[in-house]
Amino acid sequence: MSTSIYSPPLIFTLSYSSSSGSSSNTNSNNNNINKKEPRSKNALLHFVAGGLGGAMGVIVTSPLEVIKTQLQGKNSNLLVQNKPRFMPTTFYSLYHLVQRDGTRGLWKGLGPHLLGVAPARAIHFSTYNLTKSILNKFGFKDGPILYLTSAISAGSAVAITTGPIWLIKTRMQLQTSLKNFNEGTQYRSFYHCCLSIIREEGPLGFYKGLGASLISVSESAFQFVLYEGFKSKIIQAKLKQGEVDPELSTYEYLMSAGVSKLVAAVSTYPHEVIRTRLREQSAPGAIPKYRSVIQGLLVIAKEEGLRGLYGGMGPHILRVVPNSCIMFLTYEFVLDLAHHASKLFKS
Repeated sequence: MSTSIYSPPLIFTLSYSSSSGSSSNTNSNNNNINKKEPRSKNALLHFVAGGLGGAMGVIVTSPLEVIKTQLQGKNSNLLVQNKPRFMPTTFYSLYHLVQRDGTRGLWKGLGPHLLGVAPARAIHFSTYNLTKSILNKFGFKDGPILYLTSAISAGSAVAITTGPIWLIKTRMQLQTSLKNFNEGTQYRSFYHCCLSIIREEGPLGFYKGLGASLISVSESAFQFVLYEGFKSKIIQAKLKQGEVDPELSTYEYLMSAGVSKLVAAVSTYPHEVIRTRLREQSAPGAIPKYRSVIQGLLVIAKEEGLRGLYGGMGPHILRVVPNSCIMFLTYEFVLDLAHHASKLFKS
């Protein structure tokens, strides 16, 4: 066994890492090109890696998530009614959020967000890789159709299993001391929010906005297809340049994750707004203004135009790109670490 496996592990690699091979003599070196050894497809490992990646991204970008959600709300105009024209909406809203609710306001809903994002990302990555493995066994080769099918499967699993947590997260983030912004019950805690929803709206209240969440699968699917496609293009370009076992650099991973998320987020953003509106509380006894995804989008477009459909887009873009980069880099880091650790133990 070559001693190269004992060298410090590379932090970021492609989905396939090289395994050193030995030859009996130097004349056969050209016929013994290092064989690529796939990283583990163990669902539990991908579950853990995805969960850690998602949690890390949430903690770092939480303030932007909070203000994005509030700017998507139906009373979001109250947040910027005295804003100077030259002042960016995102920074103005963040400043006044701290003024109203203190620095703790920047992390509203962090508890349910962390509670949800770790299993959500974990379910997403593990289901994605499990679906890919199953399709590979049935003879489907890696490519856009396989990536898309896997991403849709993963996104749907996440939307159905974690929907109630996201509704609670949204409700908690919309709680603010700004007069007339909130309607309905003021939640004191995560548990009070749960009990209030059960008491006032019944168990089905936890699944408000599920239709929009299922539509959001298109964003995740689009993102994963782009991400896999960018990685594939980079590795192909490196192979053409003569590299034997090409690996993606940290910068290339960042660019692949960031650009794929940016394109997907912008192209599918209106579903984010209507999902928040559907999850919002209504005043006691009031008939909900938004009753479905299509009806809600039409109402927003008619009453508020494009500005309404893209409310909170600024903080969303500022958040999702670094969040996606942090998530994917942590995910790849954990998989890479596990891969090299397993090689060391095998040796």
